[in-house]
Amino acid sequence: MYKSSYWLLLLMSLTLLGCSGDDPEPILSVQSIISQIKNNYTLMPEEAISMSRDGKVFAFYTEPTDRYAHGVLGDKIEAGQLVVVKDGIFHELTLTDNYVFEDIRPRLYDVDQDGALEFVVLRTEISRGAGIVIYKLVDNQIVVYSELAEIGRANRWLNIVAIYDLDMDGQVEISWIETPHIGGVLKVAKIEENELIVIDQISGYSNHDIGERNLCLSVVTKLGDNPMIFVPNQSRSKIVGFTFIDEKLKQASEKLVQVDFAQVLREQYEFEGLVVEKEDNCIF
Repeated sequence: MYKSSYWLLLLMSLTLLGCSGDDPEPILSVQSIISQIKNNYTLMPEEAISMSRDGKVFAFYTEPTDRYAHGVLGDKIEAGQLVVVKDGIFHELTLTDNYVFEDIRPRLYDVDQDGALEFVVLRTEISRGAGIVIYKLVDNQIVVYSELAEIGRANRWLNIVAIYDLDMDGQVEISWIETPHIGGVLKVAKIEENELIVIDQISGYSNHDIGERNLCLSVVTKLGDNPMIFVPNQSRSKIVGFTFIDEKLKQASEKLVQVDFAQVLREQYEFEGLVVEKEDNCIF
């Protein structure tokens, strides 16, 4: 389901690139890159590749490994390598044997607002569980820009909720739910160079079901000047909306909806305001 949906979206993106009439070159470039990826790398079971809107930046996981047998995403195969393609040039980062990428595909987002995309990933240390790493390309090398320390115990995971300027202060925040299967804790952090600084948190929420490849159980909306993040509660009986103002998460909305964790959240409820369509907040 998820693999075929992804490739359908990719083909739609290729079509849109080719229909502009302004410059036919990107579609050739995209086709060439996809062909090189499929011919030269062993993709993960989902075959998921992230692509920027202009077709110039790609990121994906490869080097399947079974060295971490958590199986939270439906199988016990995780990734040992991140590959980034920018302007047709391939860059590789291979993890040491005590790490895996416990993720579906990287998220592309300009977190430091310097005009270049960063790569937000879920990286797991096999004895300490999952953490978040933001990589960027510097002098043709994939380097760590910022990171969140691992949870601290094997077989503990987290799922990103949003990457967005949640308090409209001009700086991008990142939000996630830590241990979404065990009393999930919704957290928000400032993205500083070298470290993600947790600002506030609240427990009792979830955005993932064990074994699911659907990581798209959150929604960001904007009504006026106030962004809001929506996530299901732990029992899946409602969708709760939060604002992030004055460095505090505040519940601002509650929708009594039984949530299907196998389906994308934004397709299960008609949210008020503008749904912020940041496709890399929504991994499936």
